[in-house]
Amino acid sequence: MAKDVDLFKAAMAHVIPLKGRRPASEVVSRPTAEGTTKVRDKPAVVATPAVKPVADRQPFDPDVDRALSRGRRMPQATLDLHGMTLAAAERAVARFLEESASLELRLVLIVTGKGTRLQDGRIIEGRIRAEFPGWLGRADNHARVHSMKAAHPRHGGGGAFYVLLRRRSASSSRSLRDTPQR
Repeated sequence: MAKDVDLFKAAMAHVIPLKGRRPASEVVSRPTAEGTTKVRDKPAVVATPAVKPVADRQPFDPDVDRALSRGRRMPQATLDLHGMTLAAAERAVARFLEESASLELRLVLIVTGKGTRLQDGRIIEGRIRAEFPGWLGRADNHARVHSMKAAHPRHGGGGAFYVLLRRRSASSSRSLRDTPQR
């Protein structure tokens, strides 16, 4: 094991860290009773990157965000995905967004849960939470969703997301029969 660590350090000797980043934590070694050195790695943290809105989405509306943080605005509907499988949760999100858009709701809350657990000495985040931003980018949901952001602690914090739905334009809600023909 110590040989592997030395080989890795030798291979990474020429690597220059990015500015503003701290170097990775060092491997800790300690002597054992037999006089040999036992290498102990710190538990690796495997976390999904911070959830960001899909690249072409608008930033979350600052007025809505301010009203939420001050408690003046509440989500109009909530979906809780706890206990669902990945496939069932994806279908539930699509159905929920479709129903919310048809009811012309503007702000909804989707609770994914944090799902963090310790497995083999590593912290692993939940699959539903990790997949959720990708589901919002799918074609059927993309047309309905304006933006999303992590919820405030009173609504679930890192285990829940506010989803701001697009406003339906006046022209899309009218039928052609209501439009005067020339």
